[in-house]
Amino acid sequence: MGPADPTHEAEPVPVPTPAPAVPPSPPPSPSPLRLVILGNGTKAEVHAEARTLAEAVARTPGLELAGVDLSADSNLSDLPAGVAIVLGGDGTVLHTARRMEDHPTPVLGINVGRLGFLADLTPAAFSQYLGDLAARQFTIENLMTLECTLTPRQGPRRVFRGLNDAVIRAAPFFHLVDIGLSIDGESVMTYRGDGLIIATPVGSTAHSLSAGGPILPPNAHMFVVTPICPHTLTQRPLIDSAHKVYEATPLGDGISTMLVIDGQVQVPLRCGDRVMVRRGKTPFPMVRLPGHSFYRTLRDKLGWGALPRPEGGLPA
Repeated sequence: MGPADPTHEAEPVPVPTPAPAVPPSPPPSPSPLRLVILGNGTKAEVHAEARTLAEAVARTPGLELAGVDLSADSNLSDLPAGVAIVLGGDGTVLHTARRMEDHPTPVLGINVGRLGFLADLTPAAFSQYLGDLAARQFTIENLMTLECTLTPRQGPRRVFRGLNDAVIRAAPFFHLVDIGLSIDGESVMTYRGDGLIIATPVGSTAHSLSAGGPILPPNAHMFVVTPICPHTLTQRPLIDSAHKVYEATPLGDGISTMLVIDGQVQVPLRCGDRVMVRRGKTPFPMVRLPGHSFYRTLRDKLGWGALPRPEGGLPA
């Protein structure tokens, strides 16, 4: 093959024409957040607040009302909603938690009652957060639950779910009771008094607090054991790990005692019945709106932010 001809020009290479730019498609709009309204239907004010809230939800873009259930015994373990709005007090939230069983829907408690730690928002305050709910500007706090297993000396074993506490207390005729406590199989103490409370961190601000127990933050992984009016002043509240198993046994024949779960479920006990408390397998999800603070709740509910009154009882 001879040398290339320097005078020969190379043919131009065709340049592909760029395709016209296609504008990006807008992101799909999120589906509305579905809400269900629950509550204590025995209170007339709950019905009124439920109607007002349902109307407010219908007017808020990004929210959809999935239903209203103000009954006391329906099954709530498979709600067709992303958030359950519970109207009532803390007792209503506790009752709702048990009815949800092992398939809880995140709950937002609206206080239509007295002092409330679980239901800490007033209806008026909640109306200001509808936009945050629609924009999904909230977090879910998984609260520790408890599982209480009652193994009687006679009869079948029974298992109860709780969010606050399991209490063994004196029943009529209200004699002093002796209760033996062991933790992870090791005997700890025999309490003598009016009873014994085994509470979760959430329950530390309930019956346990009124009995002189300490306050635990809701994200603590602890149980608090609080004696009720102990006969011996050296028997003080005890805090220990939630990964342990707590077993309490009423002692003394002829002394009536009662097992109480969350202040609502009551089961008679006999001497030698075993009450075993451990951390629940399924936590309970609570909705926390922007600005929520555990310590703010304590200040508001317990009056920690109030100024002391001067002598004479009148505010300064």
